[in-house]
Amino acid sequence: MQNAFHAEWRTTLRQKSSYIFVCLWTFVITILFLLERGLPQFEGYTNIVGTMINLMLYLLPLFMLIIGSLAITNEVEGGQWSLLSTYPISIFKYICGKFAGQLLAQIAIFTLSFGISILLSVILQFAISLKWLMLIYMFAIFLIIFFIGIGILIGSLSSTRWQALMASVTVWFIFIMMWASLLIAILLFVPYKLIATIMTVSLFFNPAELLRVFFVTQFGGGAAFGKDYDGLISFIQTPFSLPLLLFYTIIYIWIIMLVASGCMKRRQMN
Repeated sequence: MQNAFHAEWRTTLRQKSSYIFVCLWTFVITILFLLERGLPQFEGYTNIVGTMINLMLYLLPLFMLIIGSLAITNEVEGGQWSLLSTYPISIFKYICGKFAGQLLAQIAIFTLSFGISILLSVILQFAISLKWLMLIYMFAIFLIIFFIGIGILIGSLSSTRWQALMASVTVWFIFIMMWASLLIAILLFVPYKLIATIMTVSLFFNPAELLRVFFVTQFGGGAAFGKDYDGLISFIQTPFSLPLLLFYTIIYIWIIMLVASGCMKRRQMN
């Protein structure tokens, strides 16, 4: 596990594309800070907060899915996996090592970008609340965790880089772009009394939507989701919601790692 972790960490940080991401995130976050500059206070759920959440929701999952899936298929297509398969290694530890290395590297890249944007905002004397910054940062980190994990699973199911790329875009399109439309289409065939329950349960199948509801509520914009989410919004506002979100994240990623290692074991046997 340590070897896979260190290899993934070193490889990611040596890639030039990683530093392109640093510039991209720094540019995006700084621009959003600039847009909010003229307002008297920089906290709560504002239009800029909604814009920032939507931008992160569109960009981060797509990039993390592609990066996570290619982390596996690069080794499969390049032949390194065939060599590794000849050694008595634990596939589960190998998958966990790849996930942990890629996750830490991506968090480091995003944190560097976020830090540079904050430094620029201090130099330019923007008024930014600490709570606001923490919520935006946590939202991004949770997105990275979930979608790097799903990307690793896609990579374990794909045989080539092209398959991994297409599958990543498809998953992103369903989870981010089509989720609301799909849910509405399904709810048309459901009795009215069950709609609120199905809407709440469906959130746990799509971490992006769950995180959006959770963090928009933390910003004070929970009313935007309507009365169908009233019970969930009330719970998210309690102190118990964050520990439960962490527990859900651990279970979700653990299941993904188990499934991905099972797929790689099947590939090893073939």
